[in-house]
Amino acid sequence: MRMPIFAAALAATCWTVAAEAATVLITGSNRGIGLELARQYADLGWDVIATSRTPADDDDLQALSAQYDNLRIEVLDVSDHEQIDALAKKLAGTPIDVLMNNAGILGGAPDVQSIGSIDFASMEQVYKTNAIGPMKMAEAFLEHVAASKQKKISVITSGTASLRNVQPSPFYKALYLYRMSKTAINMGYRALSVELAPRGIHVGILAPGIVETRLLQQAGYGGMGMATEDSVTGVIRNIENLGPETSGQYIIYNGDTVPW
Repeated sequence: MRMPIFAAALAATCWTVAAEAATVLITGSNRGIGLELARQYADLGWDVIATSRTPADDDDLQALSAQYDNLRIEVLDVSDHEQIDALAKKLAGTPIDVLMNNAGILGGAPDVQSIGSIDFASMEQVYKTNAIGPMKMAEAFLEHVAASKQKKISVITSGTASLRNVQPSPFYKALYLYRMSKTAINMGYRALSVELAPRGIHVGILAPGIVETRLLQQAGYGGMGMATEDSVTGVIRNIENLGPETSGQYIIYNGDTVPW
């Protein structure tokens, strides 16, 4: 017997309501790659939790929030472990499909990251933000991720962290603080991928490529990068493809692996 038209319509409506959107939490969403990640995920219909240290000052992020009802802003400094724990507690019971650790700092211009003039005073803050912060985030939000359907933890790293990529060239800059911190988080997330595999949680170590951001300009490579939109499209594709075979791999935006 055929289902009455109104019953079929009701069933279709109930199915639509029951289907919940996936959730992504993005750190460092105020500009550059983080802002574009928030925009593209919101445009894809995800529930986006976009974090920033001082969102009241972030005009672009506020404008994005006004544009998308599925994007919310939370205050978070990833170098402040009390703030991380507080946000994890606030979001208790919220499954997070993708935990995207994007927040990062360069640590100063190349002239304070070369031998003879290394800014050791800044090194601790660079490590707190780029290496320690993503590890703390993974620990604090582990159960949120485990409770989700997709179960993915990712970090935005850099091709400059590759040991094999450190070669003489006309464009070479030492960038000790930045390189060392990114190499550290690569190892941390590689180890994390092994530890969390039995729980079905996949870990992405994602290099965005050379992207035209403020950080690239600070590093002395301004004008050499690709559009942020193109990089982020590739990063999101790599997150979508993240699974047992790619968890813990060092992957650049186009899907290729980066030499360790």
